[in-house]
Amino acid sequence: MRPPRRARLGTVAALSALSLVALGLGWSAGRRHPAPEPAPAVVPATTADVTRALMQEALSLYAAGQFPRACERFARAADADPASPARREDVGRCFEGWGWQALREGRPDEALLLFRQALGEAPDAPSLWKGLGLAAVHAGRPDEALGPLESAVRAEFDADVRLLLAHLYDQRDSPDRAIAHLRAVLERQPDHEAARRLLEKVERERRAEAGFARIVTPRFVVKYRGARGEEARRAVVAALDAAADRVGRALGYAPSERISVVLYEERQWEKVTRVHGWATGLFDGKIRLPLPPTLPPAAELERLIVHEYAHAAVHHLSRGRAPRWLHEGLAQALEGAAADPMLRVPGSLTLGGVEALVTDADPVRARAGYDIALWVVGDLLDRGGMEAMRELLARLAAGDGIDDATRRVYGLRMAEIESQWRRLLGG
Repeated sequence: MRPPRRARLGTVAALSALSLVALGLGWSAGRRHPAPEPAPAVVPATTADVTRALMQEALSLYAAGQFPRACERFARAADADPASPARREDVGRCFEGWGWQALREGRPDEALLLFRQALGEAPDAPSLWKGLGLAAVHAGRPDEALGPLESAVRAEFDADVRLLLAHLYDQRDSPDRAIAHLRAVLERQPDHEAARRLLEKVERERRAEAGFARIVTPRFVVKYRGARGEEARRAVVAALDAAADRVGRALGYAPSERISVVLYEERQWEKVTRVHGWATGLFDGKIRLPLPPTLPPAAELERLIVHEYAHAAVHHLSRGRAPRWLHEGLAQALEGAAADPMLRVPGSLTLGGVEALVTDADPVRARAGYDIALWVVGDLLDRGGMEAMRELLARLAAGDGIDDATRRVYGLRMAEIESQWRRLLGG
């Protein structure tokens, strides 16, 4: 969201029972005896014995979180008992556990491979389709998530998966599919507040955007009311391309799919978006912009669009984990705003307080929040430039909290940096 204007993430083989006996025999043969006793007969282990031993070892390894070794043991047990569907299912469940661990630890591309491996063993398991879809979302490939997530909800009802599908279809500008999933949730769970809020939002936007025309470019889908002039549309598309180039160079960001941009007439803007009166743009998965009858100068239009496009980049690069102050400070820096060198703040103000300010309905308080966010991000850029900022976003995407991420990137925890800027700003 743009600020108010001023005054405005080889197989290792286990020793078999026969090997253990052979080791025992070798040790025994090295001992001195006056009259060696005959060695006991070696009794071959049965298939059931081998399978049982492998399963016990696999379960112990799985419980200890040693997924690679556990899955190898489960696979060997399945190979030893090929007629057992349960053994193949055990292999799939092991890869599933490994996949969820990889996803929790911020390795979605690895999780994708593991869930696919699991599905090869248990192709009808809804939890595996769900995991595959979530991994695709976290890997920044939402197109690849739709099929697996649809398979999951066809197999069993899952409100969370349907809600995620609704969000994905909303961002893809497919409101009918989003609405169908939300109504399915509310039919089963009438008190599901998140589904109800999203349904109201999607239906409100669909009504307002009925009859909108669209322009499809290599990087954007731009929706607008057809009455707007051709010159204004060309200016917006040119500004979008300029913003994509500018932010892309700074953050190394190249979206994997087109970004939706919706242009509203001023009278529709607040009614549809329901944002504060001082807001001059919005990113909520789509870039939404109010356009007055007369466009602002080209430089102002480009700054506005750079700001909102920067939100899209920060959201995707951090996989939605960047705090609001980082979003707003970096968006302003990328649009070219300069921090106020005379800025002073109360000593008690925290970054949590800045988060509250940038969402305040009062334009003066909101402006103060944006100014502080810009100053803090400027301080981070002074410490490491855009290269460190890209690394910070990557650490957040990998699942680090902001405190650990700043420690890894800048050598200081966020609390230490926060203490420093409070002193510098007059606290």
